Amino acid sequence: MNPTLPYLYVPPDTPITPLVVSVPHAGTWVPAEDLPLVRGGRRTLLRDTDQHVDRLYAAAPLLGAAFIASRVNRYVLDLNRSPDNVDRHVCPELESPAAEHPRALIWRQSTDGTQILARPLTQAELQSRIDRVHTPYHSFLESLLQERKSKFGYAILLDAHSMPSVGRATHTDTGAPRAQIVPGNNHDKSCAPALTELVCRHFESHGYDVALNTPYSGGFITQNYGRPEENIHAIQVELNRALYLHEERSSWAGEKAPALIECLNQLIVQLVGLNLS
Repeated sequence: MNPTLPYLYVPPDTPITPLVVSVPHAGTWVPAEDLPLVRGGRRTLLRDTDQHVDRLYAAAPLLGAAFIASRVNRYVLDLNRSPDNVDRHVCPELESPAAEHPRALIWRQSTDGTQILARPLTQAELQSRIDRVHTPYHSFLESLLQERKSKFGYAILLDAHSMPSVGRATHTDTGAPRAQIVPGNNHDKSCAPALTELVCRHFESHGYDVALNTPYSGGFITQNYGRPEENIHAIQVELNRALYLHEERSSWAGEKAPALIECLNQLIVQLVGLNLS
């Protein structure tokens, strides 16, 4: 692994297939130049990461998928946001910020309301994060999808995430228990119906309860890359963290995770075999 890259890439261990797996929120690294501006100890810094989702999908390259995972903590920069989705309190120098939200491209608050950003960023600091983290990840992801579209006539993106088992203080579903699996297809805009049907049916056949698009229908990655009219199909999959973590201490649940991993491996096999041409 190149230590200067903001992501880990593992090519498929088989001939190329149409499938790419993206894990944008499992990274825990805070680069040294950003560390003074990110508040909180290790426990705080892990609270909103999709911890171990990269581990859950680790076999994807062996099964034919290209695999890309961010190394950088989402408190530094959220890869599932547009690069112009900047909160006005994060960078007051911007003449026309696109957002007023504490968890936009650069988070200033965690999902439990804790202040994360130590001070507002200068425009130069903001641009540095975009150049170092956002641009490389998305440029490479786009190239992977275009390569597959050129070869097969279509590409499939599985955007892999995890979520708290219960909505947190700043969520729209505060205090509400969540489904075990939440696929998101941007309300039927990001992929062919066959892809949504396969994903939902697969998890249901393994006994999981599935809630399509509720509470997450897909973020920037799903919306930006999910262009079925151009034969690029994207679906987001949110896994309930109670399926594989001891949530209260953010630790791996070795007694539960293997069943989920086996289910995900079987999903990868099915997605590799799905013909959307």
